[in-house]
Amino acid sequence: MNTETHTPQAAALPPPPGARDVMLTLVRREFWEHTSLWLVPAIGAAVLALLALGASQATINVDLAHLPRISADDRAMITNVSQDAFLGIVYLVASVVVSFYALDCLYSERKDRSILFWKSLPVSDGMTVLSKFLVATVAVPFGALLLATASHLIALTAWNTRAHFGGFPPLGFDLTAWLRGEVFLVLIVLLASLWYAPVIAASMLLSAWVKRSPVMWATVGVLGLLLADAIVFHTGWVWSVIRYRSNGIWRVLFANNDMNEHTHLLDTLHWGAAFGHPNLWLGVVAAGAMLYLAARVRRYRDDT
Repeated sequence: MNTETHTPQAAALPPPPGARDVMLTLVRREFWEHTSLWLVPAIGAAVLALLALGASQATINVDLAHLPRISADDRAMITNVSQDAFLGIVYLVASVVVSFYALDCLYSERKDRSILFWKSLPVSDGMTVLSKFLVATVAVPFGALLLATASHLIALTAWNTRAHFGGFPPLGFDLTAWLRGEVFLVLIVLLASLWYAPVIAASMLLSAWVKRSPVMWATVGVLGLLLADAIVFHTGWVWSVIRYRSNGIWRVLFANNDMNEHTHLLDTLHWGAAFGHPNLWLGVVAAGAMLYLAARVRRYRDDT
């Protein structure tokens, strides 16, 4: 008699998600909960594209036969200048959104009590804070670059299509100049993300610490420091720090550069000096320290 008992084999459990999968989920969560992060830059890029399409429908009453021929260097310059203009507008819009997001992201989850749900999951405070930081310094800036690039290509296509049927002087498409312009913009966005990392981290630390109105605390705090320095200490140190962290790295990058040579910026700018500047990497280290503090504060600050 067979006395063996057959027990059903336990279903194999799926492996736990890795750190990369968790980070991607947390990043997607930020875009789900803060739709302005992608919606506002997308609207800005769409408006630029629509303006370009609208302009391509206009009629320019000029005799194209008597217009001077646009040289290859001029076409490359127009391509690069327009690339910079499109990114500048979209990036500026995205920067405003990111500024408010960094001040609000750790405060809002306490305000709406969603922090209680997320803390019930096996996700560390450090991973959560890092995901928000990466959204502000990587996902949104480079997303703005992609949106600006798409909008710029639509504008170039609309212009050249109209020029093909007459009415506009043709610009053509210089692939080499366009690619050089894209490399230039990628480096600019990367440098900006590294340079402004401590500003984003400080805003997130403030968001984790204050119990209400982080935007008000940030505004009053900066104004208070400026007034105290101007009235009591008379050093101007606070204003110099704010001004330096705003544009200091750009003075290094563009030092002694002739901006009229726009098509050669990739070769003539001081990229090594900018990316190797000690204050750039000291700021990154300071950002890491502030993110660590923000994670520690988030661990205990749940307003319960």
